[in-house]
Amino acid sequence: MGTFKSIRGKMLFGFSTVVILIVLLGVYIVYTLNHSNNLTKAVLDKELPLLIIDEQLSLDMANQLAASRGFILTGDDSFKELFNSYTEKSENRQSSLKKLGGTQESINLFERTVEWRNFVTEQVFAEYERGNEEEALRNVMSMTDEARSLMSSYEEAAKNRENFIIDLEKNMLANGKTTLLIVTGVIVLVILLSIATAIITANSISRPLRIVMNRMKLITSGDLSSEPMETHLKDEIGQLIASTNEMSASTRHLLDEINHVAETVSTQSEELTQSANEVKAGTAQIAITMEDLANGTESQADNATILSSSMETFVAKVMEANENGMHVQKSSTSVLEMTNQGSELMNSSSKQMAVIDQIVHDAVVKVEGLDQHTQEISELVSVIQDIAGQTNLLALNAAIEAARAGEHGKGFAVVADEVRKLAEQSSSSVTNITDIVNRIQNESRTVTDSLQHGYKEVEEGTSQIKQTGETFDKISTAVTEMANRIHSIAEDLNDISANGQEMRSSIEEIAAITEQSAAGVEETSASSEQASSAMEEVANNSNDLAKLAEELNLLMQRFKL
Repeated sequence: MGTFKSIRGKMLFGFSTVVILIVLLGVYIVYTLNHSNNLTKAVLDKELPLLIIDEQLSLDMANQLAASRGFILTGDDSFKELFNSYTEKSENRQSSLKKLGGTQESINLFERTVEWRNFVTEQVFAEYERGNEEEALRNVMSMTDEARSLMSSYEEAAKNRENFIIDLEKNMLANGKTTLLIVTGVIVLVILLSIATAIITANSISRPLRIVMNRMKLITSGDLSSEPMETHLKDEIGQLIASTNEMSASTRHLLDEINHVAETVSTQSEELTQSANEVKAGTAQIAITMEDLANGTESQADNATILSSSMETFVAKVMEANENGMHVQKSSTSVLEMTNQGSELMNSSSKQMAVIDQIVHDAVVKVEGLDQHTQEISELVSVIQDIAGQTNLLALNAAIEAARAGEHGKGFAVVADEVRKLAEQSSSSVTNITDIVNRIQNESRTVTDSLQHGYKEVEEGTSQIKQTGETFDKISTAVTEMANRIHSIAEDLNDISANGQEMRSSIEEIAAITEQSAAGVEETSASSEQASSAMEEVANNSNDLAKLAEELNLLMQRFKL
């Protein structure tokens, strides 16, 4: 039981062991009784009814044999009805036997019984009713042996069933005796284990407690020289033994320390008296030094105040410069935005000029094409004019020939005159067309010259816009760089302003600390004077401490370490 971590665990283990044995005993008894009940139920519900059925089947076979003989001997139908009644009862009993779980031997007997009954019905009753009485009698005599064999088989099955029931009864009695012996043995074992568990549990608790009690008596009497108690227990008693060992060791160590302290106090009390006198003399010198230090500290505090005022002015200037830098940064940002907008507008204008340049170029090309077409028209007009002149000449020749023909040429003369008029009209129209074409050519040349001059101006404007766009890009880059530098300067001014604020705070803090130091020096000077008087009291108390140390040594001699 040394492995348990608590007394409760030991007690629970002991009682649990007894309870488990009792539970196992109860389980065994319940199992044995259940087994006996099952055997008894099997005998009552199955074996005994089977025994009765086997005996009744044998009796039914005898009654059927007697009824068949009575029918042959008397011819009375009541014997036949009696045979059928016993046949019906036998069939019911055979059905009950099958339900209860008949063996293969029983099934074979049933089949033989059915064959025997069929033989009686077909070979005995039927022959007798047909008038073959002698044949029926012979058949009755021949089937008698089979009937007696079946009766013997049923009686033998009943006898076997009876022997089986007797064997079961003997087994049940033997199991009952065995169960009684086992239960008695287990009860005795439970009692012995209960006693042993109680004794072991009590000893495991009382023996360590007795050891701890004896050790506590020694400690109470002042004897701390005993060795630590050894134990392997992990329960509360083991923890009590360990705590007792720790208490004894701690007490021994404490007394050693007290003894050492008493000796040290006794030794150092004398040194303390001497040191107190020396401190008293030094304290007077400290008071003089503190007075000089107070004067210097006041001067330093005044200088720190002047420096703080100058630093405040510097910080104000830096903050003003920082605000101006912020305004410049905002202005540079606005200039940068306008420069970017101008650059975007110049890029847009450059694109528009390129479009205009292309449009003017296309117009020049088209006007030049128009001039070329008018020249072609002039050439065609010249051809038409030549044709009209030739037509006029031909009409004149035709008129001359018509005049020569006289009356026969009058009709031809009229046609020739119409052709001449048409040629003159064509010539007049060609002249007008020629004038129009000439004017168109003159106008197209003027337009071409104007367009070419405009195209040159557009090319020059495009070039200048490109140069202006490049200039805007350079301006944008320069303004961006200027804005970045202004932003950097603003950040530096912010840092300088913040550092100036911190420096001013530090200077003010230094001034305050200096003033506090001056006050502290004055207080220290006063404290030095108080310390001088206190040292006198220390010297007196050290003498009293030496006396107390001697008394403590006398008390320590009462303990045995």
